[in-house]
Amino acid sequence: MMKGWVVTLLCSWSVWANANTEVWIDVASKEEYAIEHLHNAIHIPHTHVARGVSTRYPDKNTVIKLYGRGQFRDQQASQALQALGYQAVSYLGALTELKASGLTTHTIEPASKAQPSAEAAQLSDTAALSFNTPNTQPH
Repeated sequence: MMKGWVVTLLCSWSVWANANTEVWIDVASKEEYAIEHLHNAIHIPHTHVARGVSTRYPDKNTVIKLYGRGQFRDQQASQALQALGYQAVSYLGALTELKASGLTTHTIEPASKAQPSAEAAQLSDTAALSFNTPNTQPH
C-alpha cells in the first residue's frame, strides 16, 4: 500500500513539475534540425508531433512554442496539438524570423556545403584530367 502511494506521489510530482514548463519544439525535418535549430529546442517532426508531445508533456497546460521553416506543416503541427486539448500552444514562425529577433541557434555546416580539402580538390582535378584524356593506347 505504501509503495502505491509513493508511485502516485512521484507521478503527480512529474505532472506538476511539467505544468510550468516552457518548451521550444522544432517541427522541421530531421535533416533541417540537424543543420540548424534554436538553442535548447527539442526536435519533434511535424509528422510525429501529436504522439511526441503527448508522451513527453502529458499536461495540457504545458507552454509549447512551435517553430519550423515557415511552411504549412508548422501550422498543421500547432493545429494538431490544439485539437488534442493543449491550451498554451503557439506557433512563433520560421527559424529565420526567430533568428532575426535575436534568438540564438546551434548550427553545423552541412556536408554538401563543406569546402573540400586541398588534397581532395587535387584528386578531383587529377580524376577530371584522366577522364578527359583520350585513351591513345592500342587495344
